[in-house]
Amino acid sequence: MEYTHTQKVPENVLAVATIAGLALGLTPPGWILRLLTLGVLGAAALNFRSLTVSVDSEKIQVQYGDGPVKKSFPIDGISSVQPIRTSPIMGWGIHFVGAGWLFNVYGLDAVEITYSSGKKIFIGTDEPHILTAAISKRIG
Repeated sequence: MEYTHTQKVPENVLAVATIAGLALGLTPPGWILRLLTLGVLGAAALNFRSLTVSVDSEKIQVQYGDGPVKKSFPIDGISSVQPIRTSPIMGWGIHFVGAGWLFNVYGLDAVEITYSSGKKIFIGTDEPHILTAAISKRIG
């Protein structure tokens, strides 16, 4: 059985981000730079409004929105998986957090995946225990 779940950014957070983005987009001097800024912010908003996590027998895949931002991780080589609570300092988005790469769209709940090589990945989710169980089932 395959696991797939999409976590969406709450609408009130999207509304505030949209207003902030519009305000930010209107601050650069010149209409061309304003349009360019609004376009970049709009594309980011479309791509980072949700995070879909899929788990099958071979890989874990994370995909932001419906766009091209996605990454796959092999199931083979995972030594442990556990639900964790991230700190607000770790933030949202895709970035290195010292111990490994974080893929998160909203909230502080995540799953920590550790490979036998020591490499770590953190995947944000609003279903940390269900995602942990789905991965654990595939690693034996």
